[in-house]
Amino acid sequence: MSLSFRGGLLPATNWRVRPAIRCAGALAVLIFAFCLSPFASSFVANTQAPAANRGVVRLKVRYKSAEGTKDLPRKRFFLIKGSLEENKSLIEKAKQTEVMSRDCYYRAKGASAALIKWLKDNDCESPYCREVEDKYLSGADAVPEFQAAFEQALRELKDREIARRWLANYLSPELRFGFYEQKQKALRALMAEAEAPTKPPVMSIMTDRKGTAYLTNIDPGTYTISNLIGSETEKTSILWICEREVKATDLGVAMKRPFMLSNEKDPKVKCEIVERPLPVCP
Repeated sequence: MSLSFRGGLLPATNWRVRPAIRCAGALAVLIFAFCLSPFASSFVANTQAPAANRGVVRLKVRYKSAEGTKDLPRKRFFLIKGSLEENKSLIEKAKQTEVMSRDCYYRAKGASAALIKWLKDNDCESPYCREVEDKYLSGADAVPEFQAAFEQALRELKDREIARRWLANYLSPELRFGFYEQKQKALRALMAEAEAPTKPPVMSIMTDRKGTAYLTNIDPGTYTISNLIGSETEKTSILWICEREVKATDLGVAMKRPFMLSNEKDPKVKCEIVERPLPVCP
């Protein structure tokens, strides 16, 4: 199995072969975890200084729920060349694409209530999302899967701190990155449509913890901005499909004029919003 990233394939290491291979593959997993994080996208976006004749979009995504208006952190959005009309086929496929929710996926894989709570509290799609703290290895907040993985890591690595940091590598593949792979499979099908041979490459970016992202170095023109697969909030999944004309500008202007996306209809923004309630898991 290989994990797809723009620019190539990163092989997924089999962490159950030998302890030596685990240690040798640590760097690959670190890169994998970094690529999943919002910092990777933000780093790339902010180090590409746009030329004077290029465009910049400051994306700001938020949603309104029963608890008030919140930013949408750590969610990936795509910049696709062409208007909504020109991307009609892709849009229809995106609206018809549904993936199993995070909670339902982990319940189906037999995850404990404690692990599901950890994922929800930290807004994570996999245990690679963030480092597991000591409090989740014992006491009232303990996560059984983390405890078992930590004990196995400790037996093989002989160092408590290293074992804690790398315990995610000792979880089953389904818990490590199964949910991520499920979403990637659906995205690959949509990207095949978006990146047909006659179309330019699609640009993507992930929002930071405040729901902000920067798309830079863009050819002026009309684009479709979408997350392609609905982003989960507390109780719903929200799919944005929006049209945006990008003009040559600089970062300073883009900072003052963010492109705001919300689940509330804005007549000034040409958007189709599909919001669905999250399913009740068995």
